[in-house]
Amino acid sequence: MKKLLSLLLAAAMILTLCACTSAPAETTTTPAETTSAPAAGVPFTVIVTDVDGTENTFQYTSEAATVGEALLAEGLISGDESEYGLYITSVNGITADWATENAYWAFYIDGAYAETGVDATPITEGAVYSLTKTISYTPMGEGAATFYLVVRDLDGTAASFEIHTDAETVGEALLALELIEGEVGEYGLYINSVNGITVDWDTEQAYWAFYVNGEYAQTGVDTTPVMEGAAYELVKTNS
Repeated sequence: MKKLLSLLLAAAMILTLCACTSAPAETTTTPAETTSAPAAGVPFTVIVTDVDGTENTFQYTSEAATVGEALLAEGLISGDESEYGLYITSVNGITADWATENAYWAFYIDGAYAETGVDATPITEGAVYSLTKTISYTPMGEGAATFYLVVRDLDGTAASFEIHTDAETVGEALLALELIEGEVGEYGLYINSVNGITVDWDTEQAYWAFYVNGEYAQTGVDTTPVMEGAAYELVKTNS
């Protein structure tokens, strides 16, 4: 009898131990998420315009301190150091030679003429910097004024000029520099050629529209006075 009780007691203890022992918890492993690190540096855009109006656009992201430093590192520009900073002689393989063609690289920031050179201009995120090959005409006489001219063809190509003149009117200055040709009629000078590009009303119903600081001019080139620093534009236009 005692033996039977001992067996029953042992069985009860085994059942109790089994009930108290819990199964090991399941473990799950979540794969680590992989994210690509953003490109280091500040993004910006550069537009390069040749003297014939051909444009090329470049997108860069750089950790450089200035626009000049970034573009030199990218190989887009080359130049010479001067007392005024970096003088750009070539952009995207296009040279500007002051000695032989009176050309230089004009620098713009978000469409406005830059007050600093590329090597002194800090990079601003999202900014658009423009380098435009520009033909400059040297002064003609004492007290010469400076103004800017853009000539735009029907296909949108444009040529940029910096004009120095002592002429009283825009027309007088451009005629003297042989940038325009035309005929004098009852309404003044009718322009039929600008920078070698002709218009023919009879065959293509085109004419040269004239703008002053972005606004359609209310006067002709021969009656519009030269204003220091003004921007004039002659645009070949279909009627």
